[in-house]
Amino acid sequence: MSNFGGFWYNLFMNKFKEIIYNRPKVRSIMVLGIYIFLMIVAAFVFSKYVDKESLQEIVKNTGQFGLIIFFLIEIVYVTFTPLLNTFILIISGFIFGGHVGFVINFLSTSIGLFLIIFLVNRYGRPLLQKMVSPRFYRNFDKITQRIGPITLLVVYVLPFTPDDELTYIVAAGPIGLKRFILPILLGTIAKAAYSYIGDLGAEGVTIAAYVRVIMLIVGLIIVGLQEYIIKRRKVELVDEK
Repeated sequence: MSNFGGFWYNLFMNKFKEIIYNRPKVRSIMVLGIYIFLMIVAAFVFSKYVDKESLQEIVKNTGQFGLIIFFLIEIVYVTFTPLLNTFILIISGFIFGGHVGFVINFLSTSIGLFLIIFLVNRYGRPLLQKMVSPRFYRNFDKITQRIGPITLLVVYVLPFTPDDELTYIVAAGPIGLKRFILPILLGTIAKAAYSYIGDLGAEGVTIAAYVRVIMLIVGLIIVGLQEYIIKRRKVELVDEK
């Protein structure tokens, strides 16, 4: 082997060994790559082949399992096409009625959002730490900490806000999942009320708006109390030291 060929062979082998030995990074890249690929596939399939009539037909043809099938479809919809999920939240009310659709929306959206947070926190954050400079990483953490659970609640409850995009950002940040359970659940109640639009039309829009206002007021009180207790405990721990 010539010197030139030997140089490139050694370079390739060194890079190969570096990738193999750095398995956590490879695993993170593979998982996130698969997730992004599934997002693209799901967005294409749902936008091209899934509509109100096709979902209604699936529920009708699957009999007693129709509700379960729709529930699973909605989890996939929320998890892999978070930017397009308003459609299916409304359709659930059209097919199953406002009340049943509300329950389906709440459970499936909650599961989907927690899956997103788990994947991003488990694989996205470690990968971000390895791929960006320490300074960028520290600045990113500072920004996400400023967002906080209260901001996330407001964004989830209010319509026409970048709630899905914010979910990915917050999930990649340093704040523990426990602090976001209440904002996600309370915000999901507001989103789940879209089922009444599918069931009642214009009247359902009014109901969904009332639910959002109520959840905003209740959520600010509950999440605000949560954050107050957490900050107070931190102060107490510092004083003890």
